[in-house]
Amino acid sequence: MKSLLRKIPLLLANVVVLLTFLCLFGWVVRETTKGKPWIPHNVSRSITFFTTLPDRLMVAKAAVERLPLVFIPSPDDFEPINNLTQDVKILMSYANANWKRTIAILNLRTGEELKTWSVERLANQHNRIMHSVMLSDSSLIYSLNGVTGLIKIDKNSERLWKQDTIAHHHAINLGVDGTFWANTYTKDKGEHIYYGARFSIDGREFPYIDNTITQFDNETGRILYHKSITEVLIENDLTHLLIKSDSPSDPLHINDIQPVLHNGPYMMKGDVLISSRTGSWMMLFRPSTGAVIKVIEGPFMSQHDVDIETDSTLIFFNNGGQTLKGDRPDTWRLSDPIIEVAPQYSGILRYHIGTGDFERIASEVFEENEIFSFTESLVDEIPGGGYYIEEQNSSVLWIIKDDEVLYKKILPSQHEGYHHLANWGRVMP
Repeated sequence: MKSLLRKIPLLLANVVVLLTFLCLFGWVVRETTKGKPWIPHNVSRSITFFTTLPDRLMVAKAAVERLPLVFIPSPDDFEPINNLTQDVKILMSYANANWKRTIAILNLRTGEELKTWSVERLANQHNRIMHSVMLSDSSLIYSLNGVTGLIKIDKNSERLWKQDTIAHHHAINLGVDGTFWANTYTKDKGEHIYYGARFSIDGREFPYIDNTITQFDNETGRILYHKSITEVLIENDLTHLLIKSDSPSDPLHINDIQPVLHNGPYMMKGDVLISSRTGSWMMLFRPSTGAVIKVIEGPFMSQHDVDIETDSTLIFFNNGGQTLKGDRPDTWRLSDPIIEVAPQYSGILRYHIGTGDFERIASEVFEENEIFSFTESLVDEIPGGGYYIEEQNSSVLWIIKDDEVLYKKILPSQHEGYHHLANWGRVMP
């Protein structure tokens, strides 16, 4: 009995030490989640790895049990339409197997694949190949989603170069003089920097994801120009664009960069058009001087894919939805009667640079067919007239001309009941 009593103080001391350690560990975890700068990066990463292990195990279990995310369920009542009388060629990608991808030029009218490239041995079966661009020698520049670098392959799918000093996301578009532009993130020591900038309001700090734009040489992949969008805003006294976004951790979310290829009354060769989803603004930027020529805001939200239609007009896909999905408010009862607002759909907008006017294109088609995509999507003008549209979330492909649907299809996959996810196709000449 005396021996047991002598052990009690030691036991209590051990309990106190253990509780102290747990309190200290819990406090460090809390400070880590707040992003406190005094915590060493390696310590922060280790704590995050340890505390999220159960979550990652659950995610891994679920991932094994489901198809890769490049396949989505097909609706049972889907009714395809193909009234095309002329060939429409689209450069697109799809998963021919869980760990392999095909990039193809597909003739939508006939369903024939005119040219294909193969990408094998992916590191992640959920990876997508987005917005590939083909050069005149049938070589191809592409990247995988998940902020990888850029890769160029020849016409036989053999790799020519890989540029991985930056992380790429969203769009790739050809520029002037043998160059191309892409949306990028800065990397440091091979790692993507998530929070590259910070703003403060009323003493509250908001670290956020900075975005960069980068110009590359087509032949070598060498970086010719690289610029932070945050720096562009600071240098042009436009930092209020950060605050108006309802996504404080991702207030930029640049989803397109479109180079200007010819001089015109409102744009110069070498300028670029930049699109911000979470800010719902577009910008005409002149890299040669660092000047923002014009900020475009208006009756659109969460837009994607700004294209130069003429030297005085732009067209783009207006997603037309909130940047962040909110829950249905239920704090108070509904009024009776209640004022009903018409349902909102996505659409195509034309912007007249000289007057600042916006023009809706084929809006009745979008409403009648309830075309809406919360994220991504694009519109490309078709040679000879009409528009190719990717309704990305449902991955329905549309062609609209003269306010009429000429084409409506999904891309069937090898898995019954599922079709391929749309990956930013590109209309080819």
